[in-house]
Amino acid sequence: MTEADINPYSEQRDSLRAVFSILQKEFYSPPSRVGSLVLPGFDGGAEWGGAAADPDGVLYVNSSEMPWVLRMLDLPKSDGGPFSRGQRLYATHCPGCHGIDRQGNGANPNLLGIRERRTEQYLGQIIRQGKGAMPSFGHLSQEDRNAIIAYLSDQKSAGDGPHAAEQEAGVPYTHAGYIRLQDKNRQPAIAPPWGTLNAIDLNTGEFRWTVPLGEDPELKKKGIRNTGTENYGGPVVTAGGLVFIAATKDEKIRAFDRKDGRLLWEADLPACGFATPATFAVGGKQYLVVACGGGKLGRRSGDAYVAFAL
Repeated sequence: MTEADINPYSEQRDSLRAVFSILQKEFYSPPSRVGSLVLPGFDGGAEWGGAAADPDGVLYVNSSEMPWVLRMLDLPKSDGGPFSRGQRLYATHCPGCHGIDRQGNGANPNLLGIRERRTEQYLGQIIRQGKGAMPSFGHLSQEDRNAIIAYLSDQKSAGDGPHAAEQEAGVPYTHAGYIRLQDKNRQPAIAPPWGTLNAIDLNTGEFRWTVPLGEDPELKKKGIRNTGTENYGGPVVTAGGLVFIAATKDEKIRAFDRKDGRLLWEADLPACGFATPATFAVGGKQYLVVACGGGKLGRRSGDAYVAFAL
């Protein structure tokens, strides 16, 4: 990515250009205090929902074109005064998702005031067992988990004292979180297409076709089409020659011709289908079903499974 690749549709191009200019951008730039460009981003490139393949040896995979920034932060050190053990544990394990300031990052919840919404028992269970995208931190001792809960509750935790920081076996840095390089309207800093569906011939290694996947809802209102969108959830390919995929932030599911990538069908969903569709047959009739959970990329949440009959 170069400065020439900055999103031409963004209303904050100057701000994006200023941020881009200070980032470390060499291949394999290590994490840095000023921030290092990560492209493909933490969620791809090739999207984590997986790919589909047909017996002819063609792989169908969707991809996101979203630059991210990895910025390192110095962990606070004790200056001889009280230092929260829970604060240091939080800074070591938690800011990647919830931010060093505990305010979340849009995809992960804001933890400020969490004790007003959740009990200590519930927090302990989530930290120990995990839930959804939250991993388990069962490797932490009960004492460490209690210290984190105390920090989230803005209480002085057990083990605080003038040498608590020195007693913590930790690393000198944490990072500022998983940060997309985008403008205030959540548009990627890079020029579109921001999402594509691709057919790759595994016999030759060549792309058979690439098409934009999805449309940015706000730009579509302005007449700007085929931008693609960041996407979550993979495709499924059928013997009937179709590639079905939802995954996009415009709340649609689509069918493409597996031979040339031509769009054949699309339908609206009640929320984004950030999931891989499934197809199955009952009584000789074929169905297609997709989970519509939404809740990412600033989109509304949903709780529906939507099924279509072919």
